[in-house]
Amino acid sequence: MSQASKSNADRVAGGRPQPANLPFAWRETTPGTREISSSPRWLGAACCLLVLLAGCRTPDPEENGLAGHLPPEGVKLRLVVVDDPVLASAIEQLEAVWNDQAGCEFQVVRASDRDLAGDDPPQADAVICRPCRLGVLAERGWIAPVSESLLQDDDGSWPEIFSLLRAQEAVWAKKVVAVPFGSPVLTCYYRADLLEKLGRRPPQTWAEYHALAELLSDRDNLAEAAGPDDRPWYGAIEPLGTGWAGTMLLARAAPYASHRENYSTVFNVDTMEPLIDGPPFVRALEELVADAALGPPDTDAQTASDPGSVRAAFWQGRCGLAVSWPTAAFKLPGPAGEAIRVGLAELPGSGEVYDVEDRAWDTRRDDEDRHVPLLAVSGRVGVVSGTSQWPEAACQLLFWLSDQQWSTEVSAASPDSTLFRRSHVESPGAWVEEPIPAAAAAEYAALTEQTLSRTQFLFALRIPGRPEYMAALDDAVQQAVRGDRTPREALQEAAARWRKITRRLGTETQRKAYWHSLGLD
Repeated sequence: MSQASKSNADRVAGGRPQPANLPFAWRETTPGTREISSSPRWLGAACCLLVLLAGCRTPDPEENGLAGHLPPEGVKLRLVVVDDPVLASAIEQLEAVWNDQAGCEFQVVRASDRDLAGDDPPQADAVICRPCRLGVLAERGWIAPVSESLLQDDDGSWPEIFSLLRAQEAVWAKKVVAVPFGSPVLTCYYRADLLEKLGRRPPQTWAEYHALAELLSDRDNLAEAAGPDDRPWYGAIEPLGTGWAGTMLLARAAPYASHRENYSTVFNVDTMEPLIDGPPFVRALEELVADAALGPPDTDAQTASDPGSVRAAFWQGRCGLAVSWPTAAFKLPGPAGEAIRVGLAELPGSGEVYDVEDRAWDTRRDDEDRHVPLLAVSGRVGVVSGTSQWPEAACQLLFWLSDQQWSTEVSAASPDSTLFRRSHVESPGAWVEEPIPAAAAAEYAALTEQTLSRTQFLFALRIPGRPEYMAALDDAVQQAVRGDRTPREALQEAAARWRKITRRLGTETQRKAYWHSLGLD
Protein backbone atom coordinates (compact mmCIF):
# COMPACT_ATOMS: atom_id res chain seq x y z
CA MET A 1 0.00 0.00 0.00
CA SER A 2 1.35 3.43 -0.90
CA GLN A 3 2.23 6.00 1.75
CA ALA A 4 -0.82 8.09 0.90
CA SER A 5 -3.07 5.05 1.07
CA LYS A 6 -1.75 4.10 4.50
CA SER A 7 -2.07 7.60 5.90
CA ASN A 8 -5.67 7.92 4.73
CA ALA A 9 -6.93 4.40 5.32
CA ASP A 10 -8.96 5.46 8.34
CA ARG A 11 -10.68 8.25 6.39
CA VAL A 12 -11.53 6.60 3.09
CA ALA A 13 -13.19 3.28 2.41
CA GLY A 14 -12.38 0.72 -0.24
CA GLY A 15 -9.05 2.15 -1.38
CA ARG A 16 -10.77 5.01 -3.24
CA PRO A 17 -12.02 8.47 -2.17
CA GLN A 18 -15.61 8.53 -0.95
CA PRO A 19 -16.90 12.14 -0.89
CA ALA A 20 -20.23 12.93 0.67
CA ASN A 21 -23.17 11.67 -1.33
CA LEU A 22 -25.82 14.24 -0.50
CA PRO A 23 -29.36 14.35 -1.95
CA PHE A 24 -31.03 17.30 -3.64
CA ALA A 25 -34.31 17.86 -5.41
CA TRP A 26 -35.80 20.91 -7.09
CA ARG A 27 -39.48 21.15 -6.15
CA GLU A 28 -41.69 21.35 -9.17
CA THR A 29 -44.25 24.15 -8.84
CA THR A 30 -46.11 24.20 -12.14
CA PRO A 31 -47.01 20.63 -13.10
CA GLY A 32 -48.91 21.75 -16.21
CA THR A 33 -45.73 22.88 -17.92
CA ARG A 34 -44.74 19.27 -18.48
CA GLU A 35 -47.16 19.27 -21.39
CA ILE A 36 -44.83 21.52 -23.41
CA SER A 37 -43.56 19.85 -26.54
CA SER A 38 -40.03 18.46 -26.28
CA SER A 39 -39.28 19.69 -29.79
CA PRO A 40 -36.92 22.72 -29.65
CA ARG A 41 -38.58 24.08 -32.80
CA TRP A 42 -41.81 24.67 -30.88
CA LEU A 43 -40.27 25.60 -27.57
CA GLY A 44 -40.15 29.36 -28.16
CA ALA A 45 -43.83 29.49 -29.09
CA ALA A 46 -44.73 27.33 -26.09
CA CYS A 47 -42.84 29.64 -23.75
CA CYS A 48 -44.71 32.67 -25.08
CA LEU A 49 -48.01 30.84 -24.71
CA LEU A 50 -47.24 30.04 -21.08
CA VAL A 51 -46.55 33.65 -20.30
CA LEU A 52 -49.83 34.73 -21.91
CA LEU A 53 -51.78 32.06 -20.06
CA ALA A 54 -50.19 33.08 -16.78
CA GLY A 55 -51.79 36.51 -17.14
CA CYS A 56 -51.12 38.69 -14.14
CA ARG A 57 -50.54 35.82 -11.71
CA THR A 58 -47.68 36.59 -9.32
CA PRO A 59 -45.46 33.54 -8.64
CA ASP A 60 -45.23 32.59 -4.99
CA PRO A 61 -41.58 32.38 -3.88
CA GLU A 62 -42.61 30.18 -0.96
CA GLU A 63 -43.62 27.50 -3.48
CA ASN A 64 -40.17 27.56 -5.05
CA GLY A 65 -38.11 27.56 -1.87
CA LEU A 66 -36.76 31.01 -2.84
CA ALA A 67 -38.44 33.26 -0.29
CA GLY A 68 -35.90 35.84 0.85
CA HIS A 69 -33.39 34.76 -1.79
CA LEU A 70 -34.72 36.43 -4.94
CA PRO A 71 -33.08 39.44 -6.55
CA PRO A 72 -35.11 42.66 -6.36
CA GLU A 73 -37.42 43.53 -9.22
CA GLY A 74 -35.50 44.55 -12.31
CA VAL A 75 -32.35 42.60 -11.37
CA LYS A 76 -31.61 39.51 -13.46
CA LEU A 77 -29.53 36.52 -12.45
CA ARG A 78 -26.42 36.46 -14.65
CA LEU A 79 -25.67 33.00 -16.07
CA VAL A 80 -22.33 32.70 -17.88
CA VAL A 81 -22.09 29.83 -20.39
CA VAL A 82 -18.51 29.06 -21.39
CA ASP A 83 -17.54 27.89 -24.88
CA ASP A 84 -20.90 26.35 -25.74
CA PRO A 85 -23.07 28.61 -27.92
CA VAL A 86 -25.53 25.80 -28.68
CA LEU A 87 -26.14 25.18 -24.98
CA ALA A 88 -26.47 28.92 -24.39
CA SER A 89 -29.13 29.20 -27.11
CA ALA A 90 -31.10 26.28 -25.68
CA ILE A 91 -31.10 27.89 -22.23
CA GLU A 92 -32.20 31.26 -23.60
CA GLN A 93 -35.36 29.63 -24.96
CA LEU A 94 -36.38 28.79 -21.39
CA GLU A 95 -36.10 32.29 -19.95
CA ALA A 96 -39.86 32.94 -20.06
CA VAL A 97 -40.71 29.59 -18.44
CA TRP A 98 -38.26 30.18 -15.58
CA ASN A 99 -39.59 33.69 -15.03
CA ASP A 100 -43.13 32.36 -14.84
CA GLN A 101 -42.24 29.64 -12.35
CA ALA A 102 -39.65 31.36 -10.17
CA GLY A 103 -40.76 34.97 -10.26
CA CYS A 104 -37.33 36.30 -11.24
CA GLU A 105 -35.38 36.61 -14.47
CA PHE A 106 -32.00 35.55 -15.75
CA GLN A 107 -29.81 36.50 -18.66
CA VAL A 108 -27.35 34.29 -20.52
CA VAL A 109 -23.87 35.67 -21.13
CA ARG A 110 -21.56 33.85 -23.55
CA ALA A 111 -17.90 33.62 -22.54
CA SER A 112 -14.75 31.76 -23.54
CA ASP A 113 -12.45 29.57 -21.52
CA ARG A 114 -9.90 32.37 -21.61
CA ASP A 115 -12.31 34.52 -19.59
CA LEU A 116 -11.99 32.08 -16.68
CA ALA A 117 -8.19 32.16 -16.83
CA GLY A 118 -7.86 35.79 -15.70
CA ASP A 119 -7.01 37.12 -12.27
CA ASP A 120 -10.54 38.17 -11.38
CA PRO A 121 -13.57 35.98 -10.60
CA PRO A 122 -16.29 35.80 -13.24
CA GLN A 123 -18.94 38.50 -12.96
CA ALA A 124 -21.82 36.08 -12.69
CA ASP A 125 -24.32 34.45 -10.38
CA ALA A 126 -23.71 31.04 -11.96
CA VAL A 127 -21.34 29.57 -14.54
CA ILE A 128 -21.70 26.56 -16.82
CA CYS A 129 -18.31 25.27 -17.93
CA ARG A 130 -16.25 22.13 -18.45
CA PRO A 131 -15.79 19.98 -15.31
CA CYS A 132 -12.01 20.15 -15.70
CA ARG A 133 -12.24 23.87 -14.80
CA LEU A 134 -13.44 23.10 -11.27
CA GLY A 135 -9.91 22.97 -9.90
CA VAL A 136 -9.00 26.51 -10.89
CA LEU A 137 -12.34 27.95 -9.78
CA ALA A 138 -12.46 26.08 -6.47
CA GLU A 139 -8.83 26.60 -5.46
CA ARG A 140 -9.18 30.36 -6.06
CA GLY A 141 -12.32 30.46 -3.92
CA TRP A 142 -14.42 31.65 -6.85
CA ILE A 143 -17.30 29.20 -6.44
CA ALA A 144 -19.65 28.41 -3.56
CA PRO A 145 -20.63 24.91 -2.39
CA VAL A 146 -24.13 23.82 -3.25
CA SER A 147 -26.46 25.06 -0.52
CA GLU A 148 -26.88 22.62 2.37
CA SER A 149 -30.54 23.63 2.73
CA LEU A 150 -31.17 22.62 -0.87
CA LEU A 151 -29.25 19.37 -0.55
CA GLN A 152 -31.39 18.25 2.39
CA ASP A 153 -34.56 18.08 0.30
CA ASP A 154 -35.08 14.90 -1.70
CA ASP A 155 -37.70 13.87 -4.23
CA GLY A 156 -35.32 11.57 -6.14
CA SER A 157 -33.91 14.15 -8.56
CA TRP A 158 -30.36 14.29 -7.21
CA PRO A 159 -29.89 10.55 -6.48
CA GLU A 160 -30.98 9.62 -10.01
CA ILE A 161 -27.89 11.33 -11.47
CA PHE A 162 -25.28 8.69 -12.30
CA SER A 163 -23.14 8.12 -9.24
CA LEU A 164 -19.69 9.01 -10.60
CA LEU A 165 -21.01 12.40 -11.69
CA ARG A 166 -22.76 13.43 -8.47
CA ALA A 167 -20.32 11.78 -6.02
CA GLN A 168 -17.04 12.44 -7.83
CA GLU A 169 -17.14 14.89 -10.73
CA ALA A 170 -19.42 17.34 -8.89
CA VAL A 171 -17.27 17.18 -5.75
CA TRP A 172 -14.19 19.16 -4.74
CA ALA A 173 -12.44 18.67 -1.40
CA LYS A 174 -15.35 16.49 -0.23
CA LYS A 175 -17.94 19.20 -0.90
CA VAL A 176 -20.59 19.21 -3.61
CA VAL A 177 -19.69 22.29 -5.62
CA ALA A 178 -21.23 21.60 -9.03
CA VAL A 179 -24.45 20.56 -10.72
CA PRO A 180 -23.94 17.97 -13.51
CA PHE A 181 -25.18 18.85 -17.00
CA GLY A 182 -23.84 15.64 -18.57
CA SER A 183 -20.29 14.39 -19.16
CA PRO A 184 -19.65 11.88 -21.94
CA VAL A 185 -17.04 9.18 -21.64
CA LEU A 186 -15.10 7.95 -24.65
CA THR A 187 -17.01 5.07 -26.23
CA CYS A 188 -16.10 2.35 -28.72
CA TYR A 189 -18.12 2.44 -31.96
CA TYR A 190 -17.92 -0.85 -33.85
CA ARG A 191 -19.36 -2.25 -37.06
CA ALA A 192 -21.82 -4.78 -35.66
CA ASP A 193 -22.46 -6.16 -39.15
CA LEU A 194 -18.76 -6.89 -39.69
CA LEU A 195 -18.22 -8.41 -36.25
CA GLU A 196 -21.18 -10.69 -36.88
CA LYS A 197 -19.71 -11.71 -40.25
CA LEU A 198 -16.37 -12.50 -38.58
CA GLY A 199 -17.90 -14.22 -35.56
CA ARG A 200 -16.35 -11.74 -33.12
CA ARG A 201 -17.57 -9.84 -30.08
CA PRO A 202 -16.76 -6.27 -28.94
CA PRO A 203 -13.28 -6.15 -27.38
CA GLN A 204 -12.99 -6.45 -23.61
CA THR A 205 -9.25 -5.73 -23.36
CA TRP A 206 -6.88 -3.56 -25.38
CA ALA A 207 -5.16 -6.72 -26.64
CA GLU A 208 -8.52 -7.91 -28.02
CA TYR A 209 -9.07 -4.45 -29.50
CA HIS A 210 -5.76 -4.63 -31.38
CA ALA A 211 -6.44 -8.14 -32.68
CA LEU A 212 -9.87 -7.07 -33.90
CA ALA A 213 -8.50 -3.89 -35.50
CA GLU A 214 -5.91 -5.99 -37.35
CA LEU A 215 -8.60 -8.35 -38.58
CA LEU A 216 -10.86 -5.51 -39.69
CA SER A 217 -8.04 -3.66 -41.45
CA ASP A 218 -7.61 -6.46 -43.99
CA ARG A 219 -10.15 -6.08 -46.79
CA ASP A 220 -9.64 -9.72 -47.75
CA ASN A 221 -11.40 -10.69 -44.52
CA LEU A 222 -14.42 -8.54 -45.34
CA ALA A 223 -14.91 -8.73 -49.12
CA GLU A 224 -17.54 -6.25 -50.28
CA ALA A 225 -18.70 -5.60 -46.69
CA ALA A 226 -15.95 -2.97 -46.31
CA GLY A 227 -17.44 -0.88 -49.10
CA PRO A 228 -16.08 0.14 -52.51
CA ASP A 229 -12.38 -0.41 -53.12
CA ASP A 230 -11.83 3.27 -53.87
CA ARG A 231 -13.06 4.27 -50.40
CA PRO A 232 -10.34 4.50 -47.73
CA TRP A 233 -10.68 1.75 -45.15
CA TYR A 234 -8.97 1.31 -41.78
CA GLY A 235 -9.16 -1.07 -38.84
CA ALA A 236 -9.55 1.66 -36.21
CA ILE A 237 -9.52 5.45 -35.87
CA GLU A 238 -9.06 7.36 -32.61
CA PRO A 239 -8.99 11.09 -31.76
CA LEU A 240 -5.29 11.99 -31.64
CA GLY A 241 -5.39 15.70 -32.40
CA THR A 242 -4.25 18.50 -30.12
CA GLY A 243 -6.50 18.56 -27.09
CA TRP A 244 -7.34 14.86 -27.52
CA ALA A 245 -4.16 12.81 -27.94
CA GLY A 246 -3.24 13.00 -24.24
CA THR A 247 -6.85 12.34 -23.25
CA MET A 248 -6.89 9.22 -25.42
CA LEU A 249 -3.71 8.00 -23.73
CA LEU A 250 -5.18 8.54 -20.25
CA ALA A 251 -8.35 6.67 -21.28
CA ARG A 252 -6.25 3.72 -22.44
CA ALA A 253 -4.02 3.82 -19.36
CA ALA A 254 -6.88 4.17 -16.84
CA PRO A 255 -7.38 0.41 -16.20
CA TYR A 256 -3.61 -0.15 -16.02
CA ALA A 257 -2.86 2.71 -13.58
CA SER A 258 -5.86 2.57 -11.18
CA HIS A 259 -4.87 0.09 -8.48
CA ARG A 260 -7.19 -0.53 -5.55
CA GLU A 261 -4.42 0.21 -3.00
CA ASN A 262 -3.04 3.41 -4.53
CA TYR A 263 -4.20 6.98 -4.95
CA SER A 264 -1.07 7.78 -6.93
CA THR A 265 -1.94 7.47 -10.62
CA VAL A 266 -0.72 10.32 -12.82
CA PHE A 267 1.10 11.97 -9.90
CA ASN A 268 2.57 10.68 -6.67
CA VAL A 269 0.10 12.14 -4.19
CA ASP A 270 2.78 12.91 -1.59
CA THR A 271 5.52 14.44 -3.75
CA MET A 272 3.70 15.45 -6.98
CA GLU A 273 6.35 13.54 -8.93
CA PRO A 274 4.76 12.72 -12.31
CA LEU A 275 4.10 9.03 -12.97
CA ILE A 276 3.17 9.34 -16.64
CA ASP A 277 6.48 7.83 -17.77
CA GLY A 278 5.85 4.70 -15.68
CA PRO A 279 4.91 1.20 -16.91
CA PRO A 280 1.09 1.71 -17.17
CA PHE A 281 1.45 4.72 -19.46
CA VAL A 282 4.35 3.36 -21.50
CA ARG A 283 2.35 0.19 -22.14
CA ALA A 284 -0.74 2.20 -23.06
CA LEU A 285 1.21 4.40 -25.48
CA GLU A 286 2.94 1.43 -27.10
CA GLU A 287 -0.49 -0.11 -27.72
CA LEU A 288 -1.88 3.21 -28.98
CA VAL A 289 0.97 3.53 -31.51
CA ALA A 290 0.40 -0.04 -32.72
CA ASP A 291 -3.29 0.66 -33.25
CA ALA A 292 -2.62 4.01 -34.92
CA ALA A 293 -0.63 2.06 -37.53
CA LEU A 294 -3.94 0.42 -38.50
CA GLY A 295 -5.51 3.83 -39.08
CA PRO A 296 -4.93 6.44 -41.80
CA PRO A 297 -1.31 6.34 -43.06
CA ASP A 298 -1.08 10.13 -43.03
CA THR A 299 0.08 10.71 -39.46
CA ASP A 300 -0.45 14.45 -39.82
CA ALA A 301 -4.11 13.76 -40.53
CA GLN A 302 -4.32 11.36 -37.59
CA THR A 303 -2.81 13.89 -35.21
CA ALA A 304 -5.39 16.46 -36.29
CA SER A 305 -8.46 14.32 -35.52
CA ASP A 306 -11.02 14.90 -32.78
CA PRO A 307 -14.11 12.96 -31.61
CA GLY A 308 -16.29 14.71 -34.22
CA SER A 309 -14.08 13.84 -37.18
CA VAL A 310 -13.66 10.27 -35.91
CA ARG A 311 -17.43 9.93 -35.59
CA ALA A 312 -17.86 11.21 -39.14
CA ALA A 313 -15.27 8.75 -40.47
CA PHE A 314 -17.17 5.87 -38.90
CA TRP A 315 -20.50 6.88 -40.41
CA GLN A 316 -18.88 7.44 -43.80
CA GLY A 317 -17.89 3.78 -43.79
CA ARG A 318 -14.14 4.30 -43.44
CA CYS A 319 -13.31 2.15 -40.38
CA GLY A 320 -14.36 -0.88 -38.37
CA LEU A 321 -13.66 0.59 -34.92
CA ALA A 322 -13.78 4.20 -33.75
CA VAL A 323 -13.47 6.01 -30.41
CA SER A 324 -15.86 8.92 -29.84
CA TRP A 325 -19.29 9.29 -28.22
CA PRO A 326 -22.85 9.67 -29.58
CA THR A 327 -24.59 13.04 -29.64
CA ALA A 328 -27.82 14.32 -31.17
CA ALA A 329 -25.95 17.54 -32.00
CA PHE A 330 -23.85 15.72 -34.61
CA LYS A 331 -24.91 16.10 -38.25
CA LEU A 332 -23.36 13.87 -40.91
CA PRO A 333 -21.43 15.84 -43.54
CA GLY A 334 -22.85 13.50 -46.16
CA PRO A 335 -24.85 10.27 -46.50
CA ALA A 336 -23.90 7.38 -44.25
CA GLY A 337 -21.99 4.47 -45.74
CA GLU A 338 -24.02 1.62 -47.14
CA ALA A 339 -25.33 -1.06 -44.79
CA ILE A 340 -23.61 0.24 -41.66
CA ARG A 341 -24.96 -1.43 -38.54
CA VAL A 342 -23.51 0.21 -35.45
CA GLY A 343 -22.69 -1.25 -32.08
CA LEU A 344 -21.51 0.70 -29.02
CA ALA A 345 -19.38 -0.56 -26.15
CA GLU A 346 -17.34 0.63 -23.20
CA LEU A 347 -13.67 1.19 -23.88
CA PRO A 348 -11.68 -1.97 -23.15
CA GLY A 349 -10.52 -2.74 -19.64
CA SER A 350 -7.79 -4.89 -18.16
CA GLY A 351 -7.37 -7.77 -15.74
CA GLU A 352 -3.84 -6.53 -15.08
CA VAL A 353 -3.08 -3.38 -13.11
CA TYR A 354 0.18 -1.79 -12.01
CA ASP A 355 0.91 -1.40 -8.29
CA VAL A 356 3.04 1.73 -8.10
CA GLU A 357 4.03 1.02 -4.49
CA ASP A 358 5.33 -2.50 -5.21
CA ARG A 359 6.52 -1.48 -8.69
CA ALA A 360 4.97 -4.61 -10.14
CA TRP A 361 1.99 -5.70 -12.19
CA ASP A 362 -0.88 -7.21 -10.23
CA THR A 363 -4.04 -9.13 -11.14
CA ARG A 364 -7.44 -7.64 -10.40
CA ARG A 365 -9.57 -9.56 -7.95
CA ASP A 366 -12.69 -11.33 -9.18
CA ASP A 367 -14.91 -8.74 -7.50
CA GLU A 368 -13.15 -5.77 -9.16
CA ASP A 369 -14.23 -3.93 -12.28
CA ARG A 370 -11.96 -4.50 -15.28
CA HIS A 371 -13.22 -1.27 -16.83
CA VAL A 372 -12.04 2.08 -15.42
CA PRO A 373 -13.68 5.13 -17.03
CA LEU A 374 -11.88 8.41 -17.61
CA LEU A 375 -13.89 11.31 -16.17
CA ALA A 376 -13.88 15.01 -17.13
CA VAL A 377 -13.10 14.17 -20.76
CA SER A 378 -15.60 16.77 -21.91
CA GLY A 379 -19.02 17.62 -20.48
CA ARG A 380 -20.57 20.55 -18.65
CA VAL A 381 -21.25 21.40 -15.01
CA GLY A 382 -22.93 24.38 -13.39
CA VAL A 383 -21.41 26.21 -10.43
CA VAL A 384 -22.60 29.08 -8.24
CA SER A 385 -20.27 32.06 -8.28
CA GLY A 386 -18.69 33.00 -4.96
CA THR A 387 -19.49 36.64 -5.72
CA SER A 388 -23.22 36.12 -6.29
CA GLN A 389 -25.58 38.08 -4.05
CA TRP A 390 -28.29 35.51 -4.77
CA PRO A 391 -26.63 32.08 -4.39
CA GLU A 392 -29.82 30.22 -3.43
CA ALA A 393 -31.67 31.48 -6.51
CA ALA A 394 -28.63 30.82 -8.74
CA CYS A 395 -28.38 27.26 -7.45
CA GLN A 396 -32.10 26.70 -8.02
CA LEU A 397 -31.68 27.92 -11.60
CA LEU A 398 -28.91 25.38 -12.26
CA PHE A 399 -30.94 22.51 -10.82
CA TRP A 400 -34.02 23.59 -12.75
CA LEU A 401 -32.15 23.67 -16.07
CA SER A 402 -30.66 20.22 -15.43
CA ASP A 403 -33.70 18.48 -13.96
CA GLN A 404 -35.65 15.58 -15.46
CA GLN A 405 -37.98 17.91 -17.34
CA TRP A 406 -35.64 20.40 -19.01
CA SER A 407 -32.33 18.59 -19.33
CA THR A 408 -33.34 16.96 -22.61
CA GLU A 409 -34.00 20.44 -24.00
CA VAL A 410 -30.77 21.90 -22.62
CA SER A 411 -27.98 19.34 -22.32
CA ALA A 412 -28.97 17.21 -25.31
CA ALA A 413 -28.45 20.24 -27.54
CA SER A 414 -24.72 20.34 -26.75
CA PRO A 415 -22.21 18.09 -28.54
CA ASP A 416 -20.12 18.15 -25.34
CA SER A 417 -22.78 16.62 -23.12
CA THR A 418 -24.69 13.36 -22.92
CA LEU A 419 -27.37 11.65 -20.83
CA PHE A 420 -26.67 11.72 -17.09
CA ARG A 421 -29.86 10.64 -15.29
CA ARG A 422 -31.56 7.26 -14.93
CA SER A 423 -34.71 8.83 -16.37
CA HIS A 424 -32.74 9.63 -19.55
CA VAL A 425 -32.18 5.91 -20.08
CA GLU A 426 -35.90 5.63 -20.83
CA SER A 427 -35.65 7.98 -23.85
CA PRO A 428 -32.13 7.48 -25.25
CA GLY A 429 -33.05 8.62 -28.77
CA ALA A 430 -32.87 12.27 -27.63
CA TRP A 431 -29.12 11.88 -26.98
CA VAL A 432 -27.74 10.16 -30.10
CA GLU A 433 -27.18 11.07 -33.73
CA GLU A 434 -29.85 10.25 -36.30
CA PRO A 435 -28.22 7.16 -37.91
CA ILE A 436 -28.25 5.28 -34.59
CA PRO A 437 -31.35 3.05 -34.41
CA ALA A 438 -33.48 2.65 -31.31
CA ALA A 439 -31.87 -0.63 -30.22
CA ALA A 440 -28.34 0.79 -30.42
CA ALA A 441 -29.47 3.98 -28.64
CA ALA A 442 -30.82 1.85 -25.79
CA GLU A 443 -27.52 -0.04 -25.74
CA TYR A 444 -25.62 3.24 -25.44
CA ALA A 445 -27.84 4.49 -22.62
CA ALA A 446 -27.37 1.28 -20.66
CA LEU A 447 -23.60 1.26 -21.09
CA THR A 448 -23.34 4.94 -20.10
CA GLU A 449 -25.28 4.29 -16.91
CA GLN A 450 -23.09 1.27 -16.23
CA THR A 451 -19.84 3.12 -16.98
CA LEU A 452 -20.76 6.10 -14.82
CA SER A 453 -21.69 3.81 -11.94
CA ARG A 454 -18.32 2.03 -11.74
CA THR A 455 -16.40 1.86 -8.47
CA GLN A 456 -13.05 2.92 -9.93
CA PHE A 457 -12.24 5.85 -12.21
CA LEU A 458 -9.50 8.19 -13.34
CA PHE A 459 -9.78 11.93 -13.82
CA ALA A 460 -8.42 13.57 -16.95
CA LEU A 461 -6.83 16.18 -14.63
CA ARG A 462 -8.86 18.93 -12.96
CA ILE A 463 -6.06 20.81 -11.22
CA PRO A 464 -4.65 24.26 -12.07
CA GLY A 465 -2.22 24.07 -14.98
CA ARG A 466 -4.26 21.41 -16.73
CA PRO A 467 -3.93 22.96 -20.23
CA GLU A 468 -0.13 22.93 -19.93
CA TYR A 469 0.07 19.41 -18.50
CA MET A 470 -2.24 18.06 -21.21
CA ALA A 471 -0.38 19.92 -23.99
CA ALA A 472 2.82 18.14 -22.92
CA LEU A 473 0.99 14.81 -23.00
CA ASP A 474 -0.50 15.62 -26.42
CA ASP A 475 2.99 16.27 -27.77
CA ALA A 476 4.29 12.99 -26.36
CA VAL A 477 1.54 10.95 -27.98
CA GLN A 478 1.87 12.70 -31.33
CA GLN A 479 5.66 12.32 -31.36
CA ALA A 480 5.31 8.59 -30.69
CA VAL A 481 2.64 8.17 -33.38
CA ARG A 482 4.86 9.94 -35.93
CA GLY A 483 7.84 7.82 -34.93
CA ASP A 484 9.91 10.82 -33.80
CA ARG A 485 10.50 9.20 -30.39
CA THR A 486 9.81 5.86 -28.78
CA PRO A 487 6.83 5.84 -26.39
CA ARG A 488 9.18 5.67 -23.39
CA GLU A 489 11.31 8.57 -24.61
CA ALA A 490 8.27 10.70 -25.44
CA LEU A 491 6.75 10.15 -22.00
CA GLN A 492 10.03 10.83 -20.22
CA GLU A 493 10.16 14.20 -21.97
CA ALA A 494 6.52 14.88 -21.01
CA ALA A 495 7.29 14.00 -17.37
CA ALA A 496 10.18 16.47 -17.38
CA ARG A 497 7.82 19.18 -18.64
CA TRP A 498 5.29 18.27 -15.94
CA ARG A 499 7.94 18.74 -13.25
CA LYS A 500 8.69 22.23 -14.54
CA ILE A 501 5.00 23.15 -14.63
CA THR A 502 4.51 21.91 -11.07
CA ARG A 503 7.53 23.79 -9.74
CA ARG A 504 6.45 27.02 -11.45
CA LEU A 505 2.91 26.80 -10.03
CA GLY A 506 4.17 25.69 -6.61
CA THR A 507 4.61 22.05 -5.63
CA GLU A 508 2.70 22.36 -2.36
CA THR A 509 -0.09 24.35 -4.01
CA GLN A 510 -0.45 21.71 -6.71
CA ARG A 511 -0.28 18.85 -4.21
CA LYS A 512 -3.11 20.40 -2.22
CA ALA A 513 -5.21 20.84 -5.36
CA TYR A 514 -4.51 17.28 -6.48
CA TRP A 515 -5.60 15.92 -3.10
CA HIS A 516 -8.78 18.01 -3.27
CA SER A 517 -9.50 16.65 -6.76
CA LEU A 518 -9.28 13.10 -5.40
CA GLY A 519 -11.46 13.80 -2.37
CA LEU A 520 -8.59 13.57 0.12
CA ASP A 521 -8.06 15.85 3.14
